[in-house]
Amino acid sequence: MNTHSTALAPNAPAQSWSDLADVDLLRTLVETERRRRRLGAAMVAAVAEAERRGLAADTGYRDTAELLSDLLRISASEARRRIEYAAPRARSRARKAWRAVAAAG
Repeated sequence: MNTHSTALAPNAPAQSWSDLADVDLLRTLVETERRRRRLGAAMVAAVAEAERRGLAADTGYRDTAELLSDLLRISASEARRRIEYAAPRARSRARKAWRAVAAAG
């Protein structure tokens, strides 16, 4: 039997993990990780696009970190970590532009 199948265990109980057959538990682990990675990639792409578009300013937030913190109910440090991971270059350009505006004013 293939224990590396990516199919979710068809009879995986929501609460009784101890009753799950070993092969079904292995399948569930593999499929759950695959889905977690897809969701993570989608979050990274969405955060990068929000930063690129400047959605924070358009929606009344000070910056993308504040937007993410409020919208996703995550800490400010977690929001900043996600932005740095998703859009390090966009963040860097935004900081440079802000410094130029501040210096000119």
